[in-house]
Amino acid sequence: MRHSSSAPSSAAAMDEARSRRLGTVHALLDGYGSLSVPQLLGTTSLDFHHQVLPESLGMAPRNRESFAQHAAGIFSIFDEFRMIPKSIADDGPGNMAVVHARMQGILKGGAGEWVNECVMMIHLSPDGSQVVRITEFVDSAKALEMARKHAPDNFGCNSSESSRGGSGEKGEKQGREDNKTNSKSMTLLLGLVLAQFIVLILLLYLGQGVIF
Repeated sequence: MRHSSSAPSSAAAMDEARSRRLGTVHALLDGYGSLSVPQLLGTTSLDFHHQVLPESLGMAPRNRESFAQHAAGIFSIFDEFRMIPKSIADDGPGNMAVVHARMQGILKGGAGEWVNECVMMIHLSPDGSQVVRITEFVDSAKALEMARKHAPDNFGCNSSESSRGGSGEKGEKQGREDNKTNSKSMTLLLGLVLAQFIVLILLLYLGQGVIF
């Protein structure tokens, strides 16, 4: 009888813990949609860290303070934003949840709709009430597009500066240098072809002199 009475109690405790973890996850997603940095940070621990992957994007890991600054910059370019979960996998023993989400928003200044998706591995505190770490995989192509067209200067993506520079003075200068290099290469190639043609004619002329 003792065993049968403890089993429902244990199951209830597990359900309660799972409900708390999922509540924290949904509060985090709502925080993104609020466009409010304080609300977003409300679910995070003081030692919170955030990492965007893949590493090829060159986005450095962020602590709670730098994450807040980054979020403020991103929020500043949206009139509306929602983080819509497509699926949530709960890992109770690992104090973690994995969320596949659709990011959908309206950009300011009439720039239109922005749609993206991500997978977030959300590490929670042992009691499930706080977010300790987020490891976020994003669509690289969309991240680069954001860096080129919409993101604030501190977006942190490796290609943002080079992409913007490519359309500005630095890019124009590089283009002129590339054109000069291509022109020199073409001139040298034509010169070599002409020299070979002259040598061929000379050899034929000498050969005719010997034979005839």
